[in-house]
Amino acid sequence: MRFRKVEGLGNDFLLLDRRTATADALAVELTELQQRAPALCDRRFGVGCDGLLIVGPATTPAAAAAMIVINYDGSRPEMCGNGLRCVALVVAGADADLVIDTDAGPKPCRVREVAGGTWLSGQVAVDMGPPRLLGARSPAAAPDRPFVAVSMGNPHAITFVGADEDPEALARSLGPAIERDPLFPDRTNVEFARVEPDGGVTLWVWERGCGITFACGTGACATLAAAIAGGQASYARDVTITLPGGPLKTRQDESGAPIWMTGPARVVFAGEVPG
Repeated sequence: MRFRKVEGLGNDFLLLDRRTATADALAVELTELQQRAPALCDRRFGVGCDGLLIVGPATTPAAAAAMIVINYDGSRPEMCGNGLRCVALVVAGADADLVIDTDAGPKPCRVREVAGGTWLSGQVAVDMGPPRLLGARSPAAAPDRPFVAVSMGNPHAITFVGADEDPEALARSLGPAIERDPLFPDRTNVEFARVEPDGGVTLWVWERGCGITFACGTGACATLAAAIAGGQASYARDVTITLPGGPLKTRQDESGAPIWMTGPARVVFAGEVPG
């Protein structure tokens, strides 16, 4: 099984190109990959990554390809913003505008500043679609801490922490229980955000099915939506969301408009493991 190791802000994946696969063959392989994912993703006994990206044939007429994501634990999330930037980079191979199908719908992408030949790198902007605000939540693990539920095609629960609080420590201590709280029947990604004096946001995410990761693109977009709803950010303004792996630029021009997310993507190396 040949793969490319890719990353976006340190959120890393094994990318498998299956654009020529038949629907039946792809379905069989996806089942096998969901079973193999924990071993492949293991950083000591496997290749090591946060998840798998399978690039399949497009499912809508305007798209160039489709992206299927498999988490570290074998679950299949609807979307992955950092993964999508990596897929768009590999499929485009050069500066281009293209559409990638996902389980959360088609996503327009703008690939720019591509360099590196075989070892591609570049900046990718993604139309992540409009956020859907789902209201306040009070998970049992943190009943006194307000959370805002937001869907970016996948579920998020965001809380804003104080200037003297450590979002990393909170993500590690509270994230696992909140992910599986009964309030979230499909489990949830959990965001701990701190608004900084310059208007940017420091963010740590406990990802559903993965745990702590260096970056979460959908989480950054959900956090922007929650910040705008709470009066901590504004429409029509670039807001930098700084994650452990680095910054993402986010922007929503008006209510109901899509959030655009911009950040890096890179091919790290190619390899193969026994099939």
